Amino acid sequence: MAPMPTARGGFGLAVVSGKIYAVGGLNGNNLALSTTEVYNPQTNEWISKTPMPTPRSGFAISVYQNKIYVIGGTVGNGFVGNNEVYDPLSNTWETKASMPTPRADLCANLVNDKIYLIGGKKYSSTTPFYNETNINEVYDPVTDSWSTKTPIPTPVQGYASAVANNKIYIMGGSLDALKMENTLITSANQVYDPQNDTWNLAAKLPNVDSYGAAAATEGFMAPARIYCIGGYSGGEYSGQAQAYNSANNSWSIVDSMPTPRAYLGVVVVSDVLYAIGGFDGINWLDVNEQYKPVGYGTVAPRVQITSPENKTYSEVSLAFTVNRGTQWMGYSIDNQANVTIKVETKLSGLSEGAHNVTIYANDSLGNMGSSNAVFFSVDTLPPNIEILLPQNQSYDSTDIQLTFNVNENVTYLAYSLDGQENVKIIGNVTLPALSNGAHRLTVFATDDLGNSAEKTVSFNIAPFPIVAVVAASAIVTIALAAGYLFYKRRKLSSDKE
Repeated sequence: MAPMPTARGGFGLAVVSGKIYAVGGLNGNNLALSTTEVYNPQTNEWISKTPMPTPRSGFAISVYQNKIYVIGGTVGNGFVGNNEVYDPLSNTWETKASMPTPRADLCANLVNDKIYLIGGKKYSSTTPFYNETNINEVYDPVTDSWSTKTPIPTPVQGYASAVANNKIYIMGGSLDALKMENTLITSANQVYDPQNDTWNLAAKLPNVDSYGAAAATEGFMAPARIYCIGGYSGGEYSGQAQAYNSANNSWSIVDSMPTPRAYLGVVVVSDVLYAIGGFDGINWLDVNEQYKPVGYGTVAPRVQITSPENKTYSEVSLAFTVNRGTQWMGYSIDNQANVTIKVETKLSGLSEGAHNVTIYANDSLGNMGSSNAVFFSVDTLPPNIEILLPQNQSYDSTDIQLTFNVNENVTYLAYSLDGQENVKIIGNVTLPALSNGAHRLTVFATDDLGNSAEKTVSFNIAPFPIVAVVAASAIVTIALAAGYLFYKRRKLSSDKE
């Protein structure tokens, strides 16, 4: 591809919005550079951008929220912890909190919004006045702050590194601080898991190297692999390319890079690798070589259903994501014939009960991908309310206990008496001091899907007529008393005669 305008090595490569940014490094005079150049793979062209404030090489580089973080590195004969951030949108640089331990010849990896800087070389009090370090320092771009995590078991510098499945792979590298031609190189593949802050060993590199570079394909157009490319080993500069499959912890050897070199940069754009710059033992290079991995163009589109989930619905919307362009997409309900789909849609006419849905996607190369089947249920039926008390009858008490059953969990429960405002039901309910006569009670229920129901019962309050009985008793008593008095009066009259 089009060569990089500035031949160099020990620089940083980063990808933002499909464009490759080359920052800093060393040139033929072994001078640290501040040069920033950007490559567009679509047009195969380079342009210059605002230089980095601090010229340096051997630093770590990472991208967070479309901004490029350049951290640490070598300036002259010393190491720095400088943290400078480039914004491609505004073409400007700003300075952030420096790395606590100044060091160089290390990598930066972004996992879960944190940038991890592991190993490298730092100052030493003995000749050659620097040595490998096991330090693991983490930068939080949101808070602009640093913290320390579990050190790497075997300190290395000049290693290759990449991220797969949210784990950081530290591959190869130098184990001592001597000059490159005499350095001791490791084949270790040290794996850091940021989630639990632990280290493990994975399968060793088939061919050892230091000062190579690595990058990971994502399964976008090619199988997901970590590619470790180039470097220095056995007194020679290498063009070797090794591919690591994290799924089965295995390595394979793939086509060698045309130009053997170390101190290069490697990045991935849409699962295509670009190996740029470096040093071949004589010259600092401007070469830009592109590699399409084995299996490129054979990977199916990746489809994920975002709605529905494994839940119950009254109305079902089918929504999805797909990782790249497709020629056709369709869905299948309950393993029936596919229905073509282009955008989010509503699944109507589904029967009550359990269902499953799968989405399929076909690209222009004939690769067919599918989502996982999602199992869900449809419930459009309202709750069933059974009022046990009161019933459609008359009651001689003015205090009535409200008793009822609902056949499912509900989010809203209330009653209304004689058309008055609804009263939420929380616990036991008693309808107190009801007036004589007819009443109408309605119970309302709404389930968590929004299905609503109501049940009404009419009843009557008619207390036993105690007052009438008492009055009648009084009349009888008065009548009896009056009769008795009349009888007594007649008897007295009779006695006098």
